[in-house]
Amino acid sequence: MTQLKRIFSTILFISIVHTYFSQNDSTGGSMLDQALITPRVLAARHEFNENNMRGALTIFREVLEVDPENSQALYGTAECHYYLKKYKLAEEYLGKAVAASAKVNSETNLFYGKIYHRTAQLDKAITYFEKYLAEENPKTYEYELAMDYVAQCRFSKELMAQPSDVKIENMGEDINSRFDDYTPSISADGKMMVFTSRRSDTKGGAIDESGDYKFFEDVYSTTLNEATGKWQKAFGVEGDLNTDTYDAVLSLMPDGSGMYVYKNTVTTTGDIFFSNFNKETQLWEAATKLQRPINTSYFEGSVSITADGNTLYFISERPEGNGQGDIYVSSKKSGQWTTPKNVGSVLNTEKDEKFVFIHPNGKTLFFASDGHQTMGSYDIFKTEYVNGAWSVPINLGYPINTVNEESTFSLTSDNKTMLIAAEYDNSLGERDLYQIDVSNYPVISMGYERSSFGQILCTVEEAEKSKAIKGAMVKVMSASTGRLITEVQTDKTGYARINVPGNFKYKVEISLDGEESQTFDVDLKLKAEGETVSKIEAKF
Repeated sequence: MTQLKRIFSTILFISIVHTYFSQNDSTGGSMLDQALITPRVLAARHEFNENNMRGALTIFREVLEVDPENSQALYGTAECHYYLKKYKLAEEYLGKAVAASAKVNSETNLFYGKIYHRTAQLDKAITYFEKYLAEENPKTYEYELAMDYVAQCRFSKELMAQPSDVKIENMGEDINSRFDDYTPSISADGKMMVFTSRRSDTKGGAIDESGDYKFFEDVYSTTLNEATGKWQKAFGVEGDLNTDTYDAVLSLMPDGSGMYVYKNTVTTTGDIFFSNFNKETQLWEAATKLQRPINTSYFEGSVSITADGNTLYFISERPEGNGQGDIYVSSKKSGQWTTPKNVGSVLNTEKDEKFVFIHPNGKTLFFASDGHQTMGSYDIFKTEYVNGAWSVPINLGYPINTVNEESTFSLTSDNKTMLIAAEYDNSLGERDLYQIDVSNYPVISMGYERSSFGQILCTVEEAEKSKAIKGAMVKVMSASTGRLITEVQTDKTGYARINVPGNFKYKVEISLDGEESQTFDVDLKLKAEGETVSKIEAKF
C-alpha cells in the first residue's frame, strides 16, 4: 500500500510540474522561476513526507533563492531543521516564516513550544504550548500531545533543579562520528566495546532511500588501551557480521564470545539474530536468526540475557502487547525458549518501550520508554523485581536523561561507569557515545546485592462487614512534591501491592468511586535485612 501511495504521489507531482511548464514555457527566465515556485514547494513537501529531509531542504533553498519571503518554504525549512535536530536553525526559519505571514500555519505555537522544549528553554516552551492549547479543540490528538509536552516540561524543571552527582564525558573522535552512533555494549572485563553507527564507511556505503535517507547500520568495535586507559579508534567489526543493509548491536555476551544483533532485510520486519566470535580466526561469523517463539512476523528488537543465560528479556511489537513496543521475558527449558510473557502494565505502557537491559543480579531491569513520565522523547528507567512483582519504574534523572532522547546504554561490571548514546550539547554530530561516572550516584552504582525498593501493601474492606472491596483506587504520590507516582485498583481480595523506591516518604490516597477517600502518610525506610513492607488498612 505504501509503495502504491508513493507511485501515485510521484505521478501527481510530475503532472503538476508538467502543467506549470506547459503554461509558462513561452515566458522569460524570471517568470518561469516564479511559475515553478508552487510545484517546487509541493516537491519539497513530497520529499519531507518521504523522510528525505536533506532533499527537501535543497528544494526549499531553490524556492527561497527566487522568493526569499515565501512563508511556506521558510516554514518547511524550519520543519526540516527540526527533524534533523538543528533546533537553533529551526527557530530562526520559523521566525522568518511568521514574519512573512503570521498565519503561515495553525500549529505555529505548537512548533515554537517543541523547539523551546528540545533546547531546554522550558518556561518559553510552556508558554507557547499553553497558547496553542487555548485555541485548539480539546478532542484532537494534537491537543493531547501538547498536554503531554507541558507535563514533560514541568517534570524536566523538577529534575533539572536536583541534578544527580555524575560526570559526563564525550568519548571523542576515535569513537564518535558526525553521524548517528548508539547502542554501546561492553564486555564484563571492560576491555571491549561494540556499538552501532550509521556513518559513511559502513559496508556497501549505501543510503536507505526507501526509509530515512541515512546510511545503513553497521556494528563497530573498539578495545581499551590498558596502558593509557583510552579507547582505541573504532572500526567496523571484521568477518561476515556486517552486511549491506541493517546490522545493529543489541547486546554483547559478557565474555565477548558472541553478540545479539538486530537485522532488517527485505525478508524480515526487524528480528533478533546472534553472531558468534571465532577465537581462532578472530572474525565475527554471519548472524543467524533466533527462531520462534522469540522472533515473530512482527518487529522484535533490543534483547538482554541474564548472567546464567537462562532468561531472556526483549522488545516486541506483537499484537497482544499494551502499545507499540513492549518488554517480554522468556526462560530456557531443556535448551528451548519458552513462550514469551509480557512483563505487565507496571512496566509496559500504551506507548513505546524500546530498549531493555537486565543487570547481572537478575532482578534489576533498566529500560527506555516514552510512555512513562519523561523529560522529553525517550528516557531510561530502573525497576526491580520485589516480592514477585515489578516495582514502579523510576526515571534515572537529570543529567543522564534530558529533554531529548536517551534510550541505549551499557553498564560496567563494577556498576561505576555507564556508556550511553545521547544528544548532549557537545555532540560531534547526531547521537554520540558518552562515558558517565556514576560511582557517586547510588541509584545506579549501589543496591544490587539487596533490594533498594520496598512494598506498600494496601488492604481495603467494608467497615461493618469486613468484606473485601474490589476496584478501590489507590494513588501513590511523592510526599515532597505531590507528584503522582502511580495508581492502581484493589483486586478481588481487596489488596493492592505497589513496589516503590525505599527510603522515601509517600502519600497514599485510597478512594471509592472518586468520592469517599482516605489519605495515609508512608515513610518507607528500607530494612537492613529482609523485604521492606509498609501495610495500610482502609475501611469504608
